[in-house]
Amino acid sequence: MAHRYLNLTPLPDALAAMRRAFPPRDHIETVPLSLSVGRVTVEPLYAGYSVPPADIARFDGYAVKSRETLGAQDQRPLPLRDYLRINTGDLLPSSFDAVVMIEDTWDEGGIPRVRKSAASWQNVRRAGEDVRAGDLVLPKGHQIRPFDLGALATYGITRVAVRSVRVGIVPTGSDLVPLGVAPGPGQTMETNTLMAEAYLTRMGATCCRYGIVPDDPDLIREAVQKAVAENDLVILSAGSSAGTRDFSRDVAGGLGEIVFHGIAIRPGKPALLAKIDGKPVLGMPGYPVAAQTILREVAGDLLAWWGLRPFPAEELDVRLSRRLASDLGFDEFIPVSVGRVGGTCWATPHPRGGGIQMAVVRANGYLHVPAAREGVEAGEEMHLRLTVPAASIGRTLVCVGERDPALAGLQNCLADLGYHLHCCNASTMGAVLALRAKTCHAASIALPETGTAWNDLVLRYLPGVDLLRVQVARVELGIASVVDLDDAAKLRFVNRPKGTAARIFLDAWLDRQGIEPGGIDGCEVRTHGAVVAAVANGSADAGVCPASTAREAGLRFTPLGYESCDLLVQRELAADEGVASLIRAARSPAFGEFIRSTGRDRTDPVDGA
Repeated sequence: MAHRYLNLTPLPDALAAMRRAFPPRDHIETVPLSLSVGRVTVEPLYAGYSVPPADIARFDGYAVKSRETLGAQDQRPLPLRDYLRINTGDLLPSSFDAVVMIEDTWDEGGIPRVRKSAASWQNVRRAGEDVRAGDLVLPKGHQIRPFDLGALATYGITRVAVRSVRVGIVPTGSDLVPLGVAPGPGQTMETNTLMAEAYLTRMGATCCRYGIVPDDPDLIREAVQKAVAENDLVILSAGSSAGTRDFSRDVAGGLGEIVFHGIAIRPGKPALLAKIDGKPVLGMPGYPVAAQTILREVAGDLLAWWGLRPFPAEELDVRLSRRLASDLGFDEFIPVSVGRVGGTCWATPHPRGGGIQMAVVRANGYLHVPAAREGVEAGEEMHLRLTVPAASIGRTLVCVGERDPALAGLQNCLADLGYHLHCCNASTMGAVLALRAKTCHAASIALPETGTAWNDLVLRYLPGVDLLRVQVARVELGIASVVDLDDAAKLRFVNRPKGTAARIFLDAWLDRQGIEPGGIDGCEVRTHGAVVAAVANGSADAGVCPASTAREAGLRFTPLGYESCDLLVQRELAADEGVASLIRAARSPAFGEFIRSTGRDRTDPVDGA
């Protein structure tokens, strides 16, 4: 039987309860040096011998007695009497105390001469200069890096005692299919365990991914018992919510005790933690973004408590580009794209939700809105964690507005130039307002090529602003349908949001038919693909979409006009190297060829607006 959450535990309380229930463990294993990268040392590592073990030459040249070179000058060069030809790394004989580089000598009659006195121990690597036998190489609690390996091997260390945390990851769900199998209707690709393994391994854990377990309490119980016996921590993917096929709580509660079920966190609210045979069993939601949040904020916290290293993340102070609402009492984690516009780092939020994976893929950081905050105001300074190196922010361009498919080609063109284009979805009005506030580098708008939309939606809100307007693509729009349009008043329409070219075209067409646009029967969707799907599956009779999309779906098409997708840039930003690269890429012949390959076209880019 499905249960509601026992409670919604505040995130700090949930983490505190987890730490109380599961104190750090001293599990240790010794691994070969070649397998130690990413692992955390449990004891200090000391050099087995000195490096170099004896005095050696730093460069190619001559081993000399420094006292015999005293007085050498450009005008009074001295011949070397007692010397030995020596190469880099060669042992320096005990009778010599310096090396003269070969390029600081010349040969005269078979005898090398020097113009400058050699100092004692010049160009000599003394014994133990790098490290002496018994010196500390790595401290306890150090996460071994790839470049540490060379030093450890050089200093005689071939095996390393590391902290051992074994994590078993069990995916549950009858709807899941394994990687490489195309999901059918009602099925979902199982990816959470792949993601969890990669994340936790990076912290230094040793992970084991188990096979998919169907929604059967007995099979889940068997899988949990096996995983608990073989691991220090078990993660159950999916089944932690309160649906009729969510059995994680019942199974975990039957085998042990529930520490908490439900956290006041978004996304990730249905998470649960149980104690079975003294070990933690963490149930994370099936939605990928919610699972990521629980992995990062809960599983990662537990492993750090146990002595592993937190996943590296740089932090940055930014300003929020627009107001962000948040429910009081919930810690919320929101994916954002950050770019430096006019010297200020602005963060633009992406859509929220546990299942919107592309929001995380498109983001380069995330904001944490604490439970005590009821939203964040536009322009407010916030601290965020980056999911990319901080150095990349200076080469990131943020474009707000219509996420036209053509922008994908523009992203690829800019990647070849070393820039990252982040496209943040917004209405035409939202894009224009972001451009006015100078919180983005460019705005992407899609408007009818004819009519008053340009004046109504752009110039009205950007009076006196010197704009560059560069066309990205144009596409023919029309009504896709499976029926005749003669009796339009009786048809069910699927519509696009207000302000979109599709909505403007449809409203104008309905007006010509003598129909009040607000009185039509239908629903509203956000994408052209959703329009076609609704018409094709019979949930609507007609809707506006591109001609190519309608024809590919085998639908009737009635042309209405052309939509132009344009980039708008404030001319004062056009001198910025990144923005200039964006404009050049959008106007380039290569990008024009890409547009034509998609079945679309474009007119000559407009230089001004």
